[in-house]
This record gives sequence, C-alpha cells and structure tokens, in this order.
Amino acid sequence: MHQQAQLRLKKDEVEKLGADVYVVLAMDLHRTRVFKEENRLLSTFKGPFSREKSLVYATALSDPAGYASALYGVARKCLRWGAWVENQPHWIVIDRKGTITFMLEPRFDTPTAYEKDVDQVLEALKKAALR
Repeated sequence: MHQQAQLRLKKDEVEKLGADVYVVLAMDLHRTRVFKEENRLLSTFKGPFSREKSLVYATALSDPAGYASALYGVARKCLRWGAWVENQPHWIVIDRKGTITFMLEPRFDTPTAYEKDVDQVLEALKKAALR
C-alpha cells in the first residue's frame, strides 16, 4: 500500500501524540499540489482508498531545488523499483526541541514494507513525546 495511505490509517494515533506530519517532495509546486490533492495512484484499484480524493495525510512541501533534501542528507539519485528518482526517501522524527531523534531509510524490498515503517515511526514518535 502507498506509504501515505498506510500513514493515513494511523492518523488518529499520530494526532493523539500531538505530532505534525510533513512530506517534502523534490518537485515543483504544481506536481506537489497534484500529489497532495489527487489520488492518481490507488484510484484505479479496488480497495479502501480508491474513492478517496487524496491519499496524503501529511502537509506536502515543495523542494524542487533540493535544499531540504541536502540539509538532511537524503539528496542523491537512487534506484527505486527499477527507476531512478531524485531523492532517497526517509522517515525522520524531530522532537519539540528540533533534534532529530529517529531516522529510517525505507528499503522498498516488498510491496508492504511501509506497514512496518509506519509502526517504527509511531514508536519513535511516542518516545519523542515523552522527552
């Protein structure tokens, strides 16, 4: 399942922790808006998210110059599912003091790898909330 859809399933848990969720995209504003507002990926399949207008639970931020990606060390070309992409995706948890407390590089080794990733991020959010 798409990572944003998987995260959206845990929306209540994330909000209960008082966390904000952002997705930084190395795309221009138009493509970022389309990613955020249009369900082009799962709308063509039958499933729980096929009728949803948007899959994206996070606030989508456009970073076409790659500044934020470079700042956090994830700006490099990488191979993902047989295609080259601009940035290596990462899950990053930043606590209220602005310290990175958790960073996870998704492996994309299975179609359902995001499920475990989201659970690991939730655990990191819980720990950060206790600080």
